[in-house]
Order: sequence, then structure tokens, then C-alpha cells
Amino acid sequence: MKKIIHIAFMIVLAFSALLAQAQTDAMSDYWKDTDFSDTTLISSNAFSDQLVGFFFSFTDGDEQRFDSLSIVGLGFVLDKAKVNMRMYEYILEFALNGYSAMGRDRVTDYLLNYPKLAEGEISMEEGLRLDSITEPYQKVKVGAKVPDFSGVAIDGKPYHLYDSKAQHIIVVFWSTDCEYCHDLLVKIRKNLDLKSDFELVTFALAEDKDDVTQTIKKMRLPGYHFYDDLRWEGKAFLDFHVTTTPTVFVLDENKMIVCKPYDWEELKNWLRKNK
Repeated sequence: MKKIIHIAFMIVLAFSALLAQAQTDAMSDYWKDTDFSDTTLISSNAFSDQLVGFFFSFTDGDEQRFDSLSIVGLGFVLDKAKVNMRMYEYILEFALNGYSAMGRDRVTDYLLNYPKLAEGEISMEEGLRLDSITEPYQKVKVGAKVPDFSGVAIDGKPYHLYDSKAQHIIVVFWSTDCEYCHDLLVKIRKNLDLKSDFELVTFALAEDKDDVTQTIKKMRLPGYHFYDDLRWEGKAFLDFHVTTTPTVFVLDENKMIVCKPYDWEELKNWLRKNK
């Protein structure tokens, strides 16, 4: 029996090696005509389109393998790009923006470790430039303590994030003209106890304050809701490095980020595991 298991294990390993080699060959073929030392590509729409196509080319429509395959692909292309640090920086920032917007925390965390760069391989100046690119993401990754916030909600109630005594706080950045945002917020209201277990804090993009007030009433949302005429340039949006709506953060009582769900399903799965 042990011999049969050993043979089966060796077959699986051999098959996995063949798949990995096939994937490497496919990636090499994809980039065979690209000169990564050519920084003029950075301003090319065709190159950014090529990057997007590459990051999605090995997923096979399998959501569960998306992160793993993306990491393999990113490692490959960043290894190629390090022949010119300006190119490496561009691809790193491009990928961070994209995967952060999609809520792919595992991929984002991988990028924050500067893949394929060994210690001493870059100059201090290059390291500082990389740090300036990743700093906003480091501040709002899972495990980080969020920036403080205080203000007056649209109903006139004062609120100070760091003074909140809630065990968990759900922070949602949303838009009044985003139906997907509305659906997510309604599911949060219907499925979570927002009076004792969770505190809801939202920041809205809207035409004006009245638009937010009416939409909040329509959805019957409890909690603290904020609107800033500066929209994307509002302090909360900038401090939390929000680039898309909806963006969701789940905080613990110490204001540490414990989850950054991409959608309701991810939030529901986190709730199930941490019930």
C-alpha cells in the first residue's frame, strides 16, 4: 500500500512539474518581444494593456487559484523588469493599484515585499523610491492600525474613530450612484447586528450632502455616515488610500485591520471563520 501511495505521489509531483514548466514556457513566449530595459514602454498604453492581459492570462477562470497564479506571473515579470529599476517601479505600482482595487490582499502583501530583489541588489535611492510607492499600501494592509478620523456625521453626530468602544467597526467607502455599493450596504444591514456586534462607519461619494442623506434613509442604515465636498481628495479617502468603491475595512477594538473584503461573499466567509 505504501509503495502505491509513493508511486502516486511521484506521479503527482511529475505532473505538477510539467504544468509549471508549461506555464513558464507560456510566460516566456508572452514577453519574448519585450525589452524591459526600454523605459519608453512606461508611457505606452499598449504596454499597460499587455500587463493587464498577462495578469489575467493564467487564471483559467478559477477564482480559487487566481491569487496563486497571479503571484507566479508577477514574480516572473518583475524578475524580468529588474534589469531597469524604473521599469520595476512602474510595474510594481501598476500591479499594486490593480490588485489593491480588487481587494486581493494576498497578492498585495506579496508585492509589498519587493519580489525578486535580493538584499543589497539596489541602491539606497532606489530603495527610497520603492518605499514611497508602497507606503500608502503598508498603512492600510491587514494587520496595520488605521489612521485616526474625527468629524461630524451628516445627521450632526460627532464621531472619533479612536474613541469608539465597538468590538468591531465596518468602514465602507461607497458612492450613491453605485448600485453594487447599495447592495453591499443593505446586505450588511440585514445580516449583521449593527447595534451591538458591529459599528458601521461610511464615507460617501455623491453630488451633495442631501443625496447622501436621502440614500442613507432609503437603505435604512444605522451608524455614522460622512460626506466631503472634496470627494476623492477628502481626508478619509486619502488616509485610507481608497481608489475604488466600494472599499471595505473591518477593524477590531484596537482599530487594527482584520479583514479587507472585496465583496459580500468574502466578508461572509470571514464572519463565518471568526464567529
